[in-house]
This record gives sequence, structure tokens and C-alpha cells, in this order.
Amino acid sequence: MVAGTVVSQAPGRKWLIFGGIVSVLVGGFAIASPVVFSFILTQLIGAFCLVSGLISLFQAVFGAERPHRFLSGFSAVIRIAAGSALFFYTVAGMAALTLILAVVFLTEGIVCAITALRMRSNPAWVWLLLNGLTALLLGYVIYAKWPIDASGVIGVLYGIQSLFSGVAMLMIGLKTAKS
Repeated sequence: MVAGTVVSQAPGRKWLIFGGIVSVLVGGFAIASPVVFSFILTQLIGAFCLVSGLISLFQAVFGAERPHRFLSGFSAVIRIAAGSALFFYTVAGMAALTLILAVVFLTEGIVCAITALRMRSNPAWVWLLLNGLTALLLGYVIYAKWPIDASGVIGVLYGIQSLFSGVAMLMIGLKTAKS
């Protein structure tokens, strides 16, 4: 190696730092405008389901594969229906997504806590454990308040989780040794 050359960073390290920064920014927006964030997120998920369902339906009808055509078409119709419901009935969709978010946070909390305990050799393992415990707590809070607080709870709690997740990614990225 020539003197004065920059030591390259591990590829995962840069992505952890970048992902952490983005996650913190998204979390800040979600906390600042929770109802707007909840509404936008619900409509985005609805739009993605709707477009994905339409593409799948097109493939089921006009695609070359014949064996699973009926099941693919049926799955596409379900996605179209779910996407339409979320997109056009956004308030009811927010209530449904709030319950789904509780399950996601509870699952993420368990996975993060187990992963943190398995990677105790990394100095930042405690941040991942804190992230997991926070996700478990948020999942419980969402479930306990559902459906009463469904309109803004997605934004607030997703924002909190996104902030913790972003800080955990940043700390792990910053503590990962440069290669």
C-alpha cells in the first residue's frame, strides 16, 4: 500500500451508516407529522399492492406458464382488492395497518433481542438489544391502544422505532472496523 492512500471501508459499514441516517430522518418526519405520515404510508402500501396485483393478474392471464395460472390470478385479485381497500378507504386501512404494525414490532423486537445476544462480541450489541426491547414495548403499546389511536399511532410509533433503528445502525456502522 502506498503512503497517503485511503483505506477502503467495509462495504456493509457504509450502508449501515447511510441506512442509519435515512432511518433517523424518516423517523423525525413521522414523529413531526404522525397523521400525515400514517395517511401517506397507508396510501403508498395500497398503491403498491394495487399495482403489484395488476401486474400479477396480467401475467396470470397472458403469461406463458400454465400450471399455476388460476392460483396466480386468484392471488392477484386478492392483492388488487387489498390495495384498493387501503388506497380508497385509507382511514379503515390505517386501523388494519396499525394492528399489523403491532405484530411486526413484536416480531422485530424478538429477532433483534436474540440477534443482539448472539453478537455480544461487537461493542455495539447493546444498541441492537435496546432496539429490540424498544420494538417489543412499541408493539405492546400499539396493541393495547388499538383501534382507538389508529389514525396517528402508525406515524408516532413508526417514527420512534425508526429513530432507534437508525441510531442502532449508525452505532454498529461506526463501531465496525474499517478494512
